[in-house]
Amino acid sequence: MRDDWRNLDQEELERRYDARASVPDFDAEIARYRRLSAECYADCEVIRDLAYGPSEDERIDYFPAGSGSPVLVYLHGGYWRLLGRTDSAFMAKALAGSGISTAVVEYSLAPNVSLDVIVAQCRRAVAWIHGNIARHGGDPTRLFVGGSSAGAQLAAMALATDWSAFPGVPSDVLKGGVLASGLYDLEPVRHCKPNEWLRLDATAARRNSPLGMAFPGEPELLITWGGQETDEFKRQSRDFARKLHDAGLTLTCLEVEDRNHFDVVTDLAEPGRRLHQAAASLINGCVAP
Repeated sequence: MRDDWRNLDQEELERRYDARASVPDFDAEIARYRRLSAECYADCEVIRDLAYGPSEDERIDYFPAGSGSPVLVYLHGGYWRLLGRTDSAFMAKALAGSGISTAVVEYSLAPNVSLDVIVAQCRRAVAWIHGNIARHGGDPTRLFVGGSSAGAQLAAMALATDWSAFPGVPSDVLKGGVLASGLYDLEPVRHCKPNEWLRLDATAARRNSPLGMAFPGEPELLITWGGQETDEFKRQSRDFARKLHDAGLTLTCLEVEDRNHFDVVTDLAEPGRRLHQAAASLINGCVAP
């Protein structure tokens, strides 16, 4: 049941939402992100520091894969308070090998800004990419959004956007998404440690919870999570996938048994892994109108 988390005592709730403690060596996981990302910056063509807004945080690094290529807009994780674009480009080289460009988005971090601000920044980034990526070789009619953990929540919020408030952006601007280990219902999150920096009340948690939202444009979605994650992270993905299925959306669910909360998304950087293959199939299967 969706509300089973309410039956947990506080210690168990904290444990199930403590992503850092769910792996033996958190620092090693983040070091892997940075090492793989550094390899992409060294080995790939990259257009740095594309500004989608006025603040220094509102920047995109774009890894082109050729003229007319589809684009994955990647929103990094870090529980909304850690990491940045230079830590999060680890998939760019492998995706380019599959003919897919990658736009890695920087956004401001909590607690310096609210989650509402972060969501708004990510939506502006998508709108900017739609309006500008063609001049860098990307196909604005084949945009996809991806993210891991907090980034998956942000990606889902982008997918749920009413784009009528953004002049020139079509309602189906995002053709699909690749969402890993996401947090789609923030009500339990606001009852444990992450709310020290998110500072959500019940209303803010509800308006930033993709689980309760509609998804215009009928995007095709890939929902994935690691088999070694905590029960709550698994439940969040499963509940979200069930909701999408019941709403009639096309989706694929992929539990990767030998992966944890942090390394499941790095399978995008390995062409031999199921997640890379499923993501490439989804993105390349979208035919330009």
